[in-house]
Amino acid sequence: MKTLLNSLVVIFLLTGLVSVHAQSYYVVEKGSQHPVSDAHIYITSGKVIATTDSRGVFDLDAEKYPVVFIQALGFKTKEVRLATVDNLIELEATVIKMNTELIIQDERDQSNNVHAYHSKESHQNMDNFLSQIDGVNMIQRGAFAWEPAIRGQSDQRMNLVIDGMQVFKACVDKMDPITSYVETNNLAKLQVDKSGTNVAEFGNGNSTINLVTQKAQQDRFTIDAETAFRVPDLYRNYSLTINTSDAAGKNAFRFSGSYKKADDLHSANFEAVENTQYEKLNLYGHYQHLFDSGNSIEVNYITDKAYDVGYPALLMDATQALADIGRVQFNFADADRSFQLRSIMLYANSIRHTMDDYERDVANRPVMRGMYMPMFGKTTTFGGKVQGAFALNHHPIDWHFDAFTSLAYGDMEMISLDPNIEDMLIYNLNEVYTHSMSLGFVHHMRLGSYSILSLEQNTKFKTLGTHNEAHASLFEGVYNKELVPRARLLLSGSAEVIWQANDEWSFSNSIVYSERMGNHMELFGHYIYNYTDGFFYDGNPWLTPERSINADFNTSWSVDNHSISFTAFYKYYFNYIGGVISEDISNFNFQFKTYSNVGSAIMTGGEIRTINNWDSNFRLENRIAYTYAQNLDLNEPLPLIPPLYGNSTLSYVWGKSSISMSADWSAQQTRIATISSNEDKTKAFYTLGLGYERFWLGDKLVSSVQLRNVTDQYYNRHTSIGNIPESGFSAMLSLKYKL
Repeated sequence: MKTLLNSLVVIFLLTGLVSVHAQSYYVVEKGSQHPVSDAHIYITSGKVIATTDSRGVFDLDAEKYPVVFIQALGFKTKEVRLATVDNLIELEATVIKMNTELIIQDERDQSNNVHAYHSKESHQNMDNFLSQIDGVNMIQRGAFAWEPAIRGQSDQRMNLVIDGMQVFKACVDKMDPITSYVETNNLAKLQVDKSGTNVAEFGNGNSTINLVTQKAQQDRFTIDAETAFRVPDLYRNYSLTINTSDAAGKNAFRFSGSYKKADDLHSANFEAVENTQYEKLNLYGHYQHLFDSGNSIEVNYITDKAYDVGYPALLMDATQALADIGRVQFNFADADRSFQLRSIMLYANSIRHTMDDYERDVANRPVMRGMYMPMFGKTTTFGGKVQGAFALNHHPIDWHFDAFTSLAYGDMEMISLDPNIEDMLIYNLNEVYTHSMSLGFVHHMRLGSYSILSLEQNTKFKTLGTHNEAHASLFEGVYNKELVPRARLLLSGSAEVIWQANDEWSFSNSIVYSERMGNHMELFGHYIYNYTDGFFYDGNPWLTPERSINADFNTSWSVDNHSISFTAFYKYYFNYIGGVISEDISNFNFQFKTYSNVGSAIMTGGEIRTINNWDSNFRLENRIAYTYAQNLDLNEPLPLIPPLYGNSTLSYVWGKSSISMSADWSAQQTRIATISSNEDKTKAFYTLGLGYERFWLGDKLVSSVQLRNVTDQYYNRHTSIGNIPESGFSAMLSLKYKL
């Protein structure tokens, strides 16, 4: 026994001696601070002496290995002298990143990343931010609240979320896209997944836009104030942001508010476009508490109120668009255990939308003549998300659990101008509910020193129905079937292979399979007017889920001053959901369609982006995108697909000033849908813009002058509903002060 005790003491002492010299180091991504797992640590001879675990941690004796190299797929190789660094080592991401981010605060060291778009102007709205990204187009109905579309996919065929939360628009005419509820002074960054590979987190293989809001920072006290004024539409914006925290940094709070108002926009020759005015108030608050354990809790809330919003492309205008969006999230500190929770989020939101046509000439319009049609819509959503990770045979696997329930309501009054005709009330959506629950997994497997395979899978169970018997009977009468809740098990998965040839070149290929159940309007909508083709739509609860397969190829090259990225994609739809004319009830004045599975469709195209920097003063950025889309059964193009388009921006920086010149252009669009829609051809155009920015008072004050469409071109985009013209020449002055 004595010998055994002595042996244990010797082992303990030796272990203690080793622990004196061995130290733990944490490898994280610069900026996001996310851990970098499976990074290789090697010495000059090329021998690998350690790898990081799922937390980004490795242990090493700094005296024995004073100089090491750290190599991780997706990051630039870094030489590290362990004696001169703390236990935190940051790696800089290289060109391998597939997803797109639009970063609000420009980071100089990431300015050449062709997958990161930076805000180059002191004042921009959300629509301008999104339109900077190639492959993203904006569907326009007026001057306010444009609807984003990724590679021709919008609304039900893309995920549009705020901090990962499901938010459903309340307007059946799509006047209230989710992007209108987050102002740019509340936004940290936009995450855009054009390929749809993030199926584990978002539940399907649709393209995704995630609006990531700003968090309270551990700064003692900061104030940002901004104002902007534009002519000729008399646009004015006022915003204020306050951030504060206690001395220990345990409690932090951020508040921001903005108010904007604009009169009618003006096309070329300063001609006013009637019914394009709007007014909007937005308030945002975020609170964060950091516990001694390293865990944290955060609460944020958005309230957005828009009034008097004109939509010249539609039958009516929005008198009120109201949104209340809140969430609570608990974040867990990293722990060295085989199963771990990372975050738990609970959220709720309510969207209300009121529309009317009391200011319109209803007696002489071609559709729904001789009556007013005030409308009201509302959606209420409750949900939760849980994220974590576990290890399986030493392989880290991330998991995502998501569940939500949503209730939608919409009605439309029909108030006749003829006193002999009785008024009517129609329910577009009556107590229509959506229940969804999904579980997804992400697994990264290294195929070699320079390549990795990423696998994602998601299983979703979704149920749609109506609590209202009268609303259910509408569909039972049309289809002569008993209506029961529509429930489906939906499967999605993605595989992506990434090869990093060196620090300059990377290649990636991905394939995504997705199943999509019709949404609440496609299944249970009634008498919904579609402004894109002039038909009234009825839902079909017996739709077969739409399936799709998407393939992406991306290559990127980047050196210190130059970079280029090229992406090609191909997407095939099975059981494509579209509208079919109901000839038995359509007539000259009223045309009706029902949602149906119309067969197959394809979408293909590509995007190119280049960045060139010279002498740290001149910068030239070019981007080009094209999408080809075809309904194979009808043998015609899909509607609302933009033509070939692009943008070039040349900027010059000197001292505290910078000047930029940009050119936007678009080819003509002759591929139009005439069977499934009522599109017309659009002409080619180009516009020029100029900008000047200056920093003052030790960079605390920023002034900016932006001139748009300086040649005063008259044009409209193909994705502008009703061919509403774009703004002619405009000039905006903005001031931003940071205390």
